Amino acid sequence: MLKCSTKEDRTITLNFRMLERILRFVAVWPTDYNPYLPVQLRGRYFLSHLLDALYLLFWLCICLHIATFHVITVTTVPVSYDELFLALITTSIYSIMAAMYGYLRLHERKVRQLREYSDRLFRQRSAPGVYYLSISSCYRFANRCLGWWLIFCILGTMHWAIYPILSQNGQLPFPCWYPVDVQRSPLYELAYMCQVLGQLQVSLVYGLAGALFMVYVFIACNQFDMLSCSLVNVRHTAMLLNGGYGTELRQAQAHCTVDLRDYFLQEAFLEDLDRVATEEEIVFYDPHRRPTGNLLPTAGQHYLAELSGELTVALGDCVRHHLVLREFCELLEDCYHPYVLLKLFQILLLLCFLAFMATVESLSTMKLINVLEYFMLTMTELYLYCFLGQILKNQVERGVACRTVPWRVASPGLKVGDALWKSPWQLCGASYRRRMLIILMNAQRPVRLTGLKLYELNLQTYYTVLRAAFSYYTIIKKFR
Repeated sequence: MLKCSTKEDRTITLNFRMLERILRFVAVWPTDYNPYLPVQLRGRYFLSHLLDALYLLFWLCICLHIATFHVITVTTVPVSYDELFLALITTSIYSIMAAMYGYLRLHERKVRQLREYSDRLFRQRSAPGVYYLSISSCYRFANRCLGWWLIFCILGTMHWAIYPILSQNGQLPFPCWYPVDVQRSPLYELAYMCQVLGQLQVSLVYGLAGALFMVYVFIACNQFDMLSCSLVNVRHTAMLLNGGYGTELRQAQAHCTVDLRDYFLQEAFLEDLDRVATEEEIVFYDPHRRPTGNLLPTAGQHYLAELSGELTVALGDCVRHHLVLREFCELLEDCYHPYVLLKLFQILLLLCFLAFMATVESLSTMKLINVLEYFMLTMTELYLYCFLGQILKNQVERGVACRTVPWRVASPGLKVGDALWKSPWQLCGASYRRRMLIILMNAQRPVRLTGLKLYELNLQTYYTVLRAAFSYYTIIKKFR
């Protein structure tokens, strides 16, 4: 059911500031310390860069000391087969996180460029018509997903930190070799706090990197929905631009039926025709021409010949919007394709090791719960990335190829080509059809999110990674 335009909350914004603060907290993004320095020292002696480098070094020491001490444990201390795999799990997590620090630091400018690009060129709503889509729906949905995802990541990792407290065995969350006796106070408390910070670092770094990717994909999907809505409503947009079809527009709005399942967020608003007709962007392209109100073709006359200029302008705006979206998707792919491959590799390793640990009979109940939580978190993370790639692919391509995927994933929004065919193209002039061909040709070019241009992010990749992890698990099980 379409909502009234008064129910649209235009004050909602994306919580990007919160993301930026947390990224700076864990030193994934650099921090400018000049505002916090005395006035005499601001901008001098490279103090801001020095403080930022020291803070980054602190967090790198947190993750690298855990990874290094586990490597020493595996190579020098006799451990059981089960403890070996626990050490390998921890080593892979913290080693790959150190590599992610370098990648996210180097690509900070590209991530910010995506944000600036979307703020500058993305639409706040679809073109005027009998109904419209708004970016506020996307912001509300993205903020909700963002909050729950970070909570899920923190809860899924911090159980390792509280495991020694619950078991009351006096051990560290990750028992490993240390150059000092960490069983004595205050060395035990210091080592414990470092490992707790390490777990918090894991949850925030991995969670925030995935959250940024998720937000950008949601915004892109919402913009493709807006483009599809604008194409479907191109006739009504032209009528609003002309300004003389108020009665026909109200009749069309009264009989308007929209299947909200065609849109990813399933939320649309009825247009306030009185307000839109008075806005500055709705202008008369020929004030001396009076509309006849006849919306049907007459003998020897093409459909709405008097609205050919308005139809051309409305479709031309859709062409520009489509080109902006394609460029954004290319920037998103260029920014994230090395990171995606790194994540797929890490998830494959973790699934293999965690599946093996979950079948170990000598594992305590509490540690088994922690392993299963990590396993579910890793599975969810893999599904998240593949799902995001799938829905963005579906937003661009036409729906015939997606019938093998469940409806909720396979049909998240009207495809651009399908939406264009819903417009009255067969009764429009040559100028309209030329612009229509531009959109169709651009829609033929696939939009993909990949891992280093080798593996495409979609649900098929999700099944492939699961099969590969299970294959490696069976091999390890045989050599146990």
